[in-house]
Amino acid sequence: MRKKKVLLSVTGIVQDAGMEDSTDEMRLVTTGELSGEPEQGAWKLRYTETQPDNSETDRVTFTMKDGVVTMLREGEFNTSMIFSQGNRYEGSYNTPYGALEMGVFPTQVRYNVDDARGEVVLKYQLDIQGQYASMREMRIRFAPSHRA
Repeated sequence: MRKKKVLLSVTGIVQDAGMEDSTDEMRLVTTGELSGEPEQGAWKLRYTETQPDNSETDRVTFTMKDGVVTMLREGEFNTSMIFSQGNRYEGSYNTPYGALEMGVFPTQVRYNVDDARGEVVLKYQLDIQGQYASMREMRIRFAPSHRA
């Protein structure tokens, strides 16, 4: 398995329910690690994300294989999501205040990864506690990091 340090740019776009004319956008630039088995088309992308409101850190891992992207977030706000285009995923979003039921319905799942760079694009509907919450888009671009 090959591992490489990468520089990531993560963009998240949210269009909340009832707010079709307005969107919120979040950007993050950080370093991470790409590992994979290119001959099997399996990749893992790992990075750490700091929450802007409380400085808590979450470890985020994306796994990509066979057209499916899995996201695992470990930290104060734990969750895991499976993005398989056209297939609904139900799980929970764990917060310090308790767990919330969550549903994800991906409308676009795309990734393009080679030995050191790539892009992941996820567009999906998010439901919280059985109610439509928002449409979301996440774009992650990464390239080799030249930092030691």
